Formats: sequence, structure tokens, C-alpha cells
Amino acid sequence: MVNQSVNAFENMSVPRALGKFIIPSVISQLATLILNLTDAFFVGRTGDTYQISAMTITFPLVMFMTCTAMIFGTGGNANVAAALAEKNYEKVKKFSSFSFYTAIAVISCISILLLIVKEPCLRLLGADESSIAYCNGYLLWVLHIPCAAMVGSQVMSQLFVAEGETRIASIGIAGAGIINIILDPIFVLGFHQGIVGAGIATCISNFSSFLFFIVMFYRKRKVSVLSISPKNYSVRNGIAKNTLSVGVPAGLSIFLMNCGDFVRNYLLGVYGGQAELAAWGTVQKLSNAFMQICVGVVQGVRPLISYNFAAKAIKRTKSIIRGAFGILICYAFLCFGLVMLTPGPLVRLFLPVEEVAPIAERFFQTWIPCFFGVCIVEGMNCVLQAIGKWKISLIDVLFNRTIIYIPCMFILANYFDIPGVLFSQTVSETTVAIVLIFVYGKIMKNSEQQTRNL
Repeated sequence: MVNQSVNAFENMSVPRALGKFIIPSVISQLATLILNLTDAFFVGRTGDTYQISAMTITFPLVMFMTCTAMIFGTGGNANVAAALAEKNYEKVKKFSSFSFYTAIAVISCISILLLIVKEPCLRLLGADESSIAYCNGYLLWVLHIPCAAMVGSQVMSQLFVAEGETRIASIGIAGAGIINIILDPIFVLGFHQGIVGAGIATCISNFSSFLFFIVMFYRKRKVSVLSISPKNYSVRNGIAKNTLSVGVPAGLSIFLMNCGDFVRNYLLGVYGGQAELAAWGTVQKLSNAFMQICVGVVQGVRPLISYNFAAKAIKRTKSIIRGAFGILICYAFLCFGLVMLTPGPLVRLFLPVEEVAPIAERFFQTWIPCFFGVCIVEGMNCVLQAIGKWKISLIDVLFNRTIIYIPCMFILANYFDIPGVLFSQTVSETTVAIVLIFVYGKIMKNSEQQTRNL
């Protein structure tokens, strides 16, 4: 398995290597997307605005799982790939074991903490007496019960990708999506469980994915250099530090985006009401659908960049980065055109409520210009994390999500109400994207000079 991985990382042509890593990663993200959108689709079929708004309200809390998975999945992924380039297989085992067990421990603690503070958080996010019960029921099944399984499966998926086993990673995540598609209509509509039924279906699919990856780790234990054995768990010799230095900027981006969701939901509640929250919930699902593909591209390309940069193959690294950004920019144009020309069919697929759907269409068209900046920023942060420039990535995340984005929401909301709230992300993402392009150019120029001097 190691020799096959080396061939993909070092010798395969750049277009083929990009396809090998990006396509399965995108498929995995599509499965996650389907899992999320299936819930929105069938809950939307109930026609109950309160259940639809409950999905919007709970979204930032559910994203804590994604945040944790991102920290340890991304950190483990990049460091495992770099250790493979150095042929340090003992480190590979330690990085993978640390990422897996620490992720499960952290998300379990977060879940317990949320049990204590959940009620005030939901109220702050816009829940009222008509939606609070739906919020609590949904969170029980999508967060509290399956949190360890969901985060564990996401981390294991990223570890398999880092080793070049992209097919296993995509099957494990895609399988969860398929199971969710089958179960959602049964629980939501067949058993008349509504949003709680959607949560139960998601819970079952997450445990199924987790069990699949556990079985694959066991079956591959004699040929794989990965490990989730407790005996390989270590925090010493840079294992914890290096994992967190790469993963924290990625996870912090999700966390601060959640903080932005808190603020945005609060402002939507101030300038609107449950209808506006329900409308934005649908737009948020669709915008996250667009984002999932973007994330699939950057997650797929990250181990390629990490491996080749660690191996001092700067020319190949730059070719990989150029190819990835070409894909991201073309994709951003496709999404922009789709939303500006045909927002109605997309929105009404998940929101058949006539009085709310037109609001969602306007929200979607106001938001979509930010997607060009989003793709560039996500891609640049992936590159910075993969080549070890985690401090720059961390500064970027803090600058973007706190200094620009949140204040911008308040300022633009004061002048333009809800459109100002939604357009603020375009301002923040575009500003940061321009800065990161210049930073990337300088870093790669310095890396080429250092390589020539060796």
C-alpha cells in the first residue's frame, strides 16, 4: 500500500493525481451534502415553518461537530502525508492514533457542555416557544447521541485519504449519505416524526459510517501504516503540536463561522422574524451545498501538497496548486450563474412554502457574489496549512472572521437592513482573498530560492 501511495504522490501526472485525490473527496463531500439536504428536503415537505426554522436555529450548534472533525481530520491528514514523504512510518501511526482518539474525547466533552448551556444558546439563536421543542428533539439525535461516531468517521476518512486510499474514504462517507436518503422519508413522513425523524435517520447513518471505517482499519491493519491502536497514542515529539498547528486554523475557521451564524441569526431575528429565519435556513443549506464541493476539492488536494512540499518538489507542488485553483474558479463561476439565472427551482425544491420562498430567492442572490472569495480563501488556507505556514492561516482566519466579517454585518445592517447582513460576507471574503494571493506569491518565491540553494 505504501508503494502505491508513493507512486500517486510522486510519479503520477498532475492531472491524474488531482483526479485520483479530488474526485473521491468530492464524492465524500457530496454524500455529506446529500445527508444534510435530505433532512432539509423532507422536513420542508412537512410545510411547518417552525420545524424548518428549527433546522436553521440548530445549525450553528451542529457545526461544532464539523469544527472538531476539521481540526483533527485536517491536522492528521496533512501530517500523515508529510510523514509518509519522510518515510517515517512510526510517526504516521502516532499522528493517526492521536487524531482519532483526541477528536472523540473533545467532541464528547463539547456535547456534555452543550447539555448544560443548550437552552440559552437556542434562545439567543432565535428559538421561541413554538420552535424550542423541535430544536431540542433534533439536537438529541444529530449531536448528543452520534457525536463521537460522526467525528470519528470523518477523521478516519481523512486519514485514509492521506495514505492514498481515497476509494475507502469515499465509500464510507457516501454510504452514510445513501442510508440517510433511504431512512429520511421513512422516519419523517412515513412515521410522521418530522424533524425528529430526520435526526434519527442522520444518527443511524453516522453510526453506520463509523462501523464501516472501524472494520476497514481492522482489515487493512497488516498492510496499512495507519493506526488507531491506543498503544500508538502519543502527544510527545511534536505529535500534538503539529496536528493542532495545522488543524486549529481550519477548525477555528468553522468555529468563527459559527459565531458569524450566531450574529447573523440574531440580526435576522431583529430585522425580520421566523419567516426570514426559515428562508435563510434554506439558503444556508444550499450555500453549504456549494461549499461542500469546494471543501472536497481542497481536502482532496491537501495531502498532495503536503507530501510534495515536504519532499522539496516545489515545481510539482506549484503545478498541483494551479490545477486546484483552476477547478475552484471554474466552479465558482458555475454556481454564480446558476443562482443568478435560476434561483427559484433551487429554493422551492427545499422550501415549498409560497409566502417564504420569494424571500429565500432574494437572500440567495444577495449572498452568492461572496462565493468567488470563499473559494479563493478556502484554497489559500488549504495551501498554507499543507506547507506548514499555519501561523499565517491562523492570522487570516482571525482577521477575516472577527475583525472584518462580524463588524461588517452590524455596519451594513444599520444602513441596509437584512441585505446588508447577507452582503457583508462578500466584503470580508473578497478583501481577504486579495491579501492571500499576494502572500502566497511571496511564500512560493522564497521556497523556490531556498530549494535552489540546497
